Amino acid sequence: MIAATAALRCMRSNYPQAHIALLLKAYVRPVIAHAPWADEVVEVDPRGGLAGLFATAKRLRRAPPYDLALLLTQSFNSALMVRLGRAKRRVGHARDGRRLLLTDAAPWPGRGENPRLVPKVQVYSSLLEYLGCEGADDPRPEVFTAPEDEAQAERLLAARGRDAGRPLLAIVPGAAYGASKLWPPARFASVADALAASRRFQAVVLTGSGEERIGAEIAQAMKDRPITFREGEVSFGALKAIVRRSALMICNDTGPRHLAIAYNVPVVVLMGPTSPIVTHSDYARTTILRQDVPCAPCYLRRCPIDHRCMMLITPEMVLSAAETLLDHPTR
Repeated sequence: MIAATAALRCMRSNYPQAHIALLLKAYVRPVIAHAPWADEVVEVDPRGGLAGLFATAKRLRRAPPYDLALLLTQSFNSALMVRLGRAKRRVGHARDGRRLLLTDAAPWPGRGENPRLVPKVQVYSSLLEYLGCEGADDPRPEVFTAPEDEAQAERLLAARGRDAGRPLLAIVPGAAYGASKLWPPARFASVADALAASRRFQAVVLTGSGEERIGAEIAQAMKDRPITFREGEVSFGALKAIVRRSALMICNDTGPRHLAIAYNVPVVVLMGPTSPIVTHSDYARTTILRQDVPCAPCYLRRCPIDHRCMMLITPEMVLSAAETLLDHPTR
């Protein structure tokens, strides 16, 4: 969703008088909160399956027929929803049996050995180019906060001993995808302590649902006490505000790395079982650390062997990448 914000901005710029509705799942709605690009949000029915699909289509049919549906997702269900929802023109990529549901099949941008692997921002821009939109080549993501988000972030950080005289280091040690994406907590702690010593960074550990134990392990292993939060204490809006305040982020291949990109925060990404191609964004202030091992990318949620893709990334590599980003931010 964060990667798609560039496409939303482009659509609003090219269709300034249009009534734009976003059709999305409820859990991603906070990503686009306070953004100026849409007039309406239509949430996909939470029941899922055929019942949810038909209920969503029925909701779309209650509105005047949409003149254009732009399908950023590649799913069959999303194309069927807008077809049943009576959208007059339906533009997307003809993949996974969707051709008959579309009025316009935009050319798929994938080329080379594995044409399925294409950066998401390139997938979205190819649809915008098909429509003839100006600015389709600007992949820069953009997210927004409200004053209450900023205030909550300030309160939470202050309550946890935030030292305003020290730069903030965001540590994101989890990944909802699964254990295969995780770098060991002790290594995060080692890097955070080294940056506290060399750069006076104060670490804030940002964990998601079910990841509180990982944050506790990092805090226990660190010499320089980090800022941690209880599960559910930080809203998504406050998370955005905390990331925006950060001088550097170190993370696994997980969602908050894209928030860092949106706020122009340097970020070191530790990547193992997934391919860097799909999330590639040409962002100059990102360093992706990845070791070439025969079994990667496997996309398994749990490593069945020795987790070598992540274990071969050492704290020294991460520290060196962080120092280089900080010393040469536009390199």
